[in-house]
Amino acid sequence: MANTKLIAAVVIVIIVVAASVAVWQLMGPSEPTIKIGLVAPYQIPVGQDMDRAARMAVKEINDAGGIYVADLDDYLKIELLIADTGDTTDTAAALTAVTRVIDQGADLLIGGFSSGATLADQVIAIEERVPFIITGASSHYVTRRGFLASDHPLYIGDAEGMSYMFHYCTTVFHYSETVAHFFAEAMKPLLDNEYGFSASRKLRLAVIYRDDAYGQGVWDATEHFIETDNLPIEIVAEVSYPLTTTTFQAELTTIKAANPDAVYVVDFTTNTATIYRQGQSDVGLNTVYIAVECCEEPEFYTALGEWGDHQLLESKFASYAGPPFYLPMMDTYVADYQAEYDTIPGMMGADTYDAFYIAKEAIENAGTLEKSAVRDAIEDTDMEQMLIITESGRIEFSTEEDSYHEIAPFTFVEQLIYDETIGECRPKVIWPTTAPGVGTIKQADFVLPENYEPGS
Repeated sequence: MANTKLIAAVVIVIIVVAASVAVWQLMGPSEPTIKIGLVAPYQIPVGQDMDRAARMAVKEINDAGGIYVADLDDYLKIELLIADTGDTTDTAAALTAVTRVIDQGADLLIGGFSSGATLADQVIAIEERVPFIITGASSHYVTRRGFLASDHPLYIGDAEGMSYMFHYCTTVFHYSETVAHFFAEAMKPLLDNEYGFSASRKLRLAVIYRDDAYGQGVWDATEHFIETDNLPIEIVAEVSYPLTTTTFQAELTTIKAANPDAVYVVDFTTNTATIYRQGQSDVGLNTVYIAVECCEEPEFYTALGEWGDHQLLESKFASYAGPPFYLPMMDTYVADYQAEYDTIPGMMGADTYDAFYIAKEAIENAGTLEKSAVRDAIEDTDMEQMLIITESGRIEFSTEEDSYHEIAPFTFVEQLIYDETIGECRPKVIWPTTAPGVGTIKQADFVLPENYEPGS
């Protein structure tokens, strides 16, 4: 009886296998695709903007026929793999998500948001030699870990593995150079004129930042530029806070006691809007606030409301400041994005959108999906700028040791003006006047907020 049951089981297995083979032969093997993993924090609005932009780029490329791969003599469609890194604090979840899409056969990775999460999840890409175009982590260490001291906790001595990392994103140095020079070259002369201050009086700056790689990086870079460029700025308060912080009255009260002329706020959309609001409404810190470009998202403007009036934002995209826009592609991109998603696109999505076209160009130039060849082709990228203004007017990655695989984005400062009819602020570019390869970008003069109080 046992032998009969065994024989019957074997026969069933054979029938199932034969049927599966027959179905496979009838349908044929699945069409090959180019698998690109999108690394994004889907639990926060920035990640959703990155996802929407990625899907737009993938649809456009696939609808146009796909990406030509010479060694296959065929056009392949992009298959989007999702690496959901959760929120911005769970580095273990980020690493798990990226590991999963690499195990699914990702040919290339695009995205990454939050320096802490990306510094964690890029490790598996480095080890597995998967090209990674990083579009949302501003820490310069994501491409410079090999140049750190060997005892530094972020050091990675695998030079070949690090060569697969590419930074299509503004770094903390780009942010802080723009912000520091704006204060020195635009705000200080205005204060001197408005309040009769001596030319020898330094602008009094406070910095409030989240205590992670991103916040610490911006703080370090701010100190660096003030010192090395000999800027007339004095840091009167430097306040950090844990990532779990959601109310900031205590930190802002400390800053108010230091009597600053301006406050540099280093966080993401929700906390930055809260700091702007609580600083004015709860603490009475009536000053100029400036934030970093990752806040150039719809949710930031909604959360700010009237509390953003005449406050500042460093950026490189300015989707809310047009039309008309500075780069021809922006007109089409913003209109198509709004038509598809019924919202204005954010800056993080713009970086991500461009990166898919960089990947397309690199794969076609490499003529293969072999990862080292694709890496070499990304390194040799030389494309016209798309949605992001660059210093050279081209998309290209540096290979200099002090800025390895980084782009040179052009950044500027916007001032937000409250519009009562829509209940939100809309920005105007106020500094500098021109951008390379574009011409005039300035839209308005910098004006101090109505209730502004200078530091003593």
